[in-house]
Parts: sequence; C-alpha cells; structure tokens
Amino acid sequence: MHIKNKNFSLISSCRLCDCGSLENFVDFGDVPLGNNLQKSSKAALEADAYPLNLVRCNACGHFQLGYSVFKELLYATNYTYLSGIGKTFVEHIHQYVQWVTSRCELKKNSVVVDIGSNDGTCLQAFKKIGFGVQGVDPAALAAEIAIKNGIPTINSFFDSTVANLIIDKIGYVDLVTSQNVLAHVNNLQDCFENIYKILKNDGFFVFEIGYFLEVLNSGCFDTIYHEHLDYHHAEPLACYLSSLGFDVVDISINSIQGGSLRVLSKKTGQGQISFKAQQFLLQEKKSNLYCNTFLSNWLRNVNFSMQSLNKIVTEYYNKGFTIIGYGAPTKATLLLKLAGLTEGIISYIYEDNEHKVDRYLPKTSMIIRSSSDLDNLPPKNVIVILAWNFAEDIIKNIKSKVKKTTIVIIPLPHLRVINI
Repeated sequence: MHIKNKNFSLISSCRLCDCGSLENFVDFGDVPLGNNLQKSSKAALEADAYPLNLVRCNACGHFQLGYSVFKELLYATNYTYLSGIGKTFVEHIHQYVQWVTSRCELKKNSVVVDIGSNDGTCLQAFKKIGFGVQGVDPAALAAEIAIKNGIPTINSFFDSTVANLIIDKIGYVDLVTSQNVLAHVNNLQDCFENIYKILKNDGFFVFEIGYFLEVLNSGCFDTIYHEHLDYHHAEPLACYLSSLGFDVVDISINSIQGGSLRVLSKKTGQGQISFKAQQFLLQEKKSNLYCNTFLSNWLRNVNFSMQSLNKIVTEYYNKGFTIIGYGAPTKATLLLKLAGLTEGIISYIYEDNEHKVDRYLPKTSMIIRSSSDLDNLPPKNVIVILAWNFAEDIIKNIKSKVKKTTIVIIPLPHLRVINI
C-alpha cells in the first residue's frame, strides 16, 4: 500500500518482496531534489523539499526509501545528468562492454537493450562492436542527445507498454543491460518482469548498481537521495531474480561510482544460483549489512565526518579564503545540508556539464559556473570537490587550467585536504 500526498507517496510495503514490515534505518528530514536546478536564486530558494529516510525490510532485508517522489518531478523536467561527462565512467563502460560481450558470448547480430540508457554512452560502445541497440530513457535531454548521436532511444519510462513496443519493433532481444539505474525505478517488480519478458530464452540480463555495503563501509551517505529509491545488496536481488526464473550466474564488485555490484543473470526458467554466486552471498552474510551494532552507529559516524568537514572549511573561510564547490551532482544537496555549508560560506560552484551552468542549487542561492572559467580563480581559494567520485578527473582539469597552487578538499570517502 502506498499512502499518497501531493507530490510523493509513503512506501508501506517492500518494493522487492511486498512484505509490510519495514523498519526505519536513517532519517535525513526534508531535502530538496538534487537535480531540481533553477534559473534564478529566488526560484531555487523557493524549491520544494521532500522527506528523505531509509527503511529496511524485515523479511528480505532490502533497503529502500520510505517515501517515493513522483517520477515526473524527478526526471521529466530538470534532469541534466549525462553519462558521457565523466571520463572515468566512460572508460569503465568500455571495459564493462568488453566483459559482457566475452561472458555472454554475444554474436555480431545480437540485439542489446539498455534500460535507462541516458545519452547512449553504453550503447555506443555496443554499437561499435556491431550489435543492434535500443535505448530507453525518460529524461528528455539525455534521450535527445542519444538520438542525435545515432542511438535509437524510446523517451519514456520502461514499462509493459514499452516492453511490448520493443518486442513488436525488434523482436525478443539477446541482452538487457543497465548501468546504475535499477535504484531509480519506481515500480521495481514490474521493471524486472518486463526485462524477463523481452529477453529471448537463454538471453542475458546484466546490470551494475550501487552496492549498499560499500556505502555503509565508506560512509558515502550522499548517494542516498530521492532518485535512488532502492539500496541494493546481493541476497535480496538474487532471491528475487531466482523467483522470476533467472539463473544468477555471477555476482562481483567493482569500484565505479563509489562501489558497485555487478550481477550476471540468464533467462532459463530454472532460477538456479551458481556456486560462485552462492559463495559471494555467504561472504556478504558476514558483512556489516548484518551487524546491528554497526548499523545503529552509522548515522552518528556520518554526522561526525560532516562536522569535521565543516570545521576545516570554516577555518579557511575565516582566514579570508574564497570557498568554491566543484561539481553539482544530485548528491551535493544532502552533503551540503549535513555539512552545514551554505551560500554564506560557498561562493559558487564549478561544473563540467554545460547544461547545469548558470543555474542555482535548490534551497540555496549558489550559482553554477562553467569550469572553463577555472583560470579566473580568486587569489586565495579553496575548492571543495562535491562530485568526489570523479575527484581524479576534476583534479586533472584543475591542474591543466590553474597555474598556481590551489587547496582542494575531497569530502568522501575519506576527508582529504591536498595542495595541487
């Protein structure tokens, strides 16, 4: 049952197993939508905020948001994230495509569907190898860019209507892939069922998703935001995929996006879990996901790390340094809130994505400037990298454009202050 409000609904049953017993894990209060960038400071300050809390299912253990903001607000208006912006992520995609192609033994005439295909970065890599490709994404800007770049894209949420359209248009497909999207899907069960539906028998479903164990261990709390409805770990996923008739062939971890889970599954109707996958699940059972003491202290440790960040930044500010942010990802909104870093302290934010330039962060009057203006930095400055998962790329960019020593603060996963 979902109790509805004006623009969001209360989730009262598990989005994976339908159990109605959900236990609160952390509550961040009301937080604005991180992607809801505005064209004026007045509009930004008046932006709405929504409840942001995380609950855990007492039956299957799946972590998920306690409230769901309506998907049209999240993706149909000001959604400006583009996959092709980060060089590190693009390199990872190419490695991922090679791995998938090898493990799934795809042939040259194979057809690949990408759920949440964004600007088509992943499908471009599959297309270059010679595969047929089809994207699905609800974000208008990203879909438009993909289509212009020759990637056929259905600009819509993936549902039964789109699944039937794909079957009618190109037939059943060999591979369905998804990169860091299956935390965003409003009707998760429906999504998985429709993926199963469009696959050929013995077709593969391979996806990567943020691994919540890595979030817990690293304290990277800022990956918790309204667009991320689900916080996955392996056991609930494996059980659910198996119940649908997918064989769970392989489960592994990689470092992209602060730590991601990669799941390789195959449509067989049998629902078997391989020995290798079972070994992964056994190791996961020994982790902090199942340690109540660790979980109960987690938010307190997060707050301590943000207090430390505030102290360092405030000390520089009080010494006359200009404090500048770098990167305006969705995650920046919660990070700035918990760290108490307001527009009174941070003057403005640099950003590589030109579609975000000249806009303002929600609930603040912080303007976003193009990183092409980095060479105009004030004499005494400190740059706080809010898009910390791309810190390596950002530091390279700063070094290439700024000829004087600059102080850089990387908030997560471990607070670091470096001179570059």
